Amino acid sequence: MFKFFAKLKRHFFSSQLLLFWFFGGILIGQIVFNFLWIDWPLNLIISIGLFVFYLIMAVILIENVDKIYRLDVERNQINAIISSIDDPVISYTQNFEIVLANEAMVKFLNLSKKDLIGKIVTPELSNDVHYGTLAKLIFPSLAPVVMERTIDSYPEKIKIKFFQPKEMVLEIVTTKVIDDKGHLYGFLRIVHDLTKEEVLRKIQSDFITIVAHQLRTPMSGLAWILELLAKKDLGPLNPEQEQLLNDGQKAMQESLKTVEDLLNVAQIEEGRFGFQFIVADLEKIIEETFIKFEPSAQKSSVKLIFHRPEFNLKPFVMDPLRIKLVLEILVDNAIKYNVENGEVRIKIDPIENKPFIMISIEDTGKGVSPEDMPRLFTKFFRSKQVLKEQTSGIGLGLYLAKNIIERHGGKISARSVLGRGSIFTFTLPIDPDYIPAQ
Repeated sequence: MFKFFAKLKRHFFSSQLLLFWFFGGILIGQIVFNFLWIDWPLNLIISIGLFVFYLIMAVILIENVDKIYRLDVERNQINAIISSIDDPVISYTQNFEIVLANEAMVKFLNLSKKDLIGKIVTPELSNDVHYGTLAKLIFPSLAPVVMERTIDSYPEKIKIKFFQPKEMVLEIVTTKVIDDKGHLYGFLRIVHDLTKEEVLRKIQSDFITIVAHQLRTPMSGLAWILELLAKKDLGPLNPEQEQLLNDGQKAMQESLKTVEDLLNVAQIEEGRFGFQFIVADLEKIIEETFIKFEPSAQKSSVKLIFHRPEFNLKPFVMDPLRIKLVLEILVDNAIKYNVENGEVRIKIDPIENKPFIMISIEDTGKGVSPEDMPRLFTKFFRSKQVLKEQTSGIGLGLYLAKNIIERHGGKISARSVLGRGSIFTFTLPIDPDYIPAQ
């Protein structure tokens, strides 16, 4: 009852309660009429009945008025929040009817709110002069170029490229709009304009490519000279000279690997990495990777273990050379940052109810500190602990691996306990329909 009077006080002067006061006046008149013209006790019974009926209707009416009030407040708050967002924002129902658009979206589409709100968007509008851009935002697969996209997860992110009316690179983030009961009402999309960032990234990538190409040619020549000296074709070497030559060759190999990594990163970011998707056997690729790293594993007293899948894993579509590169990066790190008499274990598991598999590379090494985990897959990142122990390398391996896996439509992640080891996992689709367009 206290809540009822609190709500009544809040909405006392609301125009929506005019009906309440109108019928209240009629009720008072009716009760006076009953006592003047109807005999006792019938007048009392009728008056009590009318009062109870009015009271019930009043509770229902004020409850509805309060709900409408709260919905108006929430709607105004949402509108204020969305209007304050600098990026274009649009919301639509499951039937693709536009219900909300902020000023940034209105300016971006060069349409009025009157043209947007209530508009039902269909794929056929993608060629329309006025609504073509809107249709491509709602149906990003219709955009001229789809650069990246997440699959079967929300918030969904997709990066697309437009050439008309001007060249733009956009990232569209989509989230579900769900009511209090968990029912899906519609979707909310936020559009980030990444055109400037892409231009800067292109300039950086071009610079890295030019520098790497300029370095690779003379370094390859120096590597050839060092190899010629190591064969002793130009004369014998004393032990001290041989040691210096071995150190020089190792340094040159590391430098050439760094140059190759720089070129690979530049190419994959520009979409020029040259993926070749064919049907390949993942188990065979893992075996070849272990064979390659067996000598370095033995030298570091690390045991390589491959737990073969317990399910029937048939060959599937992938780029075997790039997936092998990912495995080489992860296995090399697992050996390099392991402990003496440690282990590196690889296993393959199916993902339930999804056409994906998960590959895990587990080591018993030193682990990664919690503060380093968020930056683990970023470009040029190397932890302070690694810099103390391993001076070579520039922190491109995991970044390169992440890009390769994402271009396959998968995801890569890591979890680690400092001093106990790390587990790197990545997923791959076994259905080629889940591989993004390259």
